[in-house]
Amino acid sequence: MKPNKTFKLKKTTKTMLASIVDPVQRNAWKRAMIDAQLCSEIVIKSPQRDKNAPRGNGSTGYVTNNTGTASTAG
Repeated sequence: MKPNKTFKLKKTTKTMLASIVDPVQRNAWKRAMIDAQLCSEIVIKSPQRDKNAPRGNGSTGYVTNNTGTASTAG
């Protein structure tokens, strides 16, 4: 991923960046922090579930009791 023109580096990262004097090490660390921040902002969309489908008998192993609470099967 690449940052666009509206990308803003977090303040805590900038503070840590100020303490690195060596320009080669500073640039490498800055690129790594930009990449890490961009990756952390990715939102993974989960598939829509059918709201009318019965619950509790899926692959999780949970069943719904008559009181409405869930318990493990078996």
